[in-house]
Amino acid sequence: MIASRPVDVGGRFVGVVVASHDAWFFKAIDPIVDDLDGGRFASPAEAGRVARLVIERQQRARLVRALPARHAA
Repeated sequence: MIASRPVDVGGRFVGVVVASHDAWFFKAIDPIVDDLDGGRFASPAEAGRVARLVIERQQRARLVRALPARHAA
C-alpha cells in the first residue's frame, strides 16, 4: 500500500507527498509550487513548511512588482 498525504497551505490544496522507503516525494498540484515537484522531504510537515515558504516568497515578489517605481532624484 502506498502512503500519501495532502499538502495544504492556509487551506489551499497545493500538492501531495508520497512515501518511499526513506523519504517523502512531493507532487505539485497547484502551479505556484511547481518548483517543488519531485522534491524529496524528510516528512510531510517539512514539505508543507517549504511549500508555505515558496508561496510566501512569490506573494512578496508580486507585491514588490505592484509597487510604483521610485526614481532617485
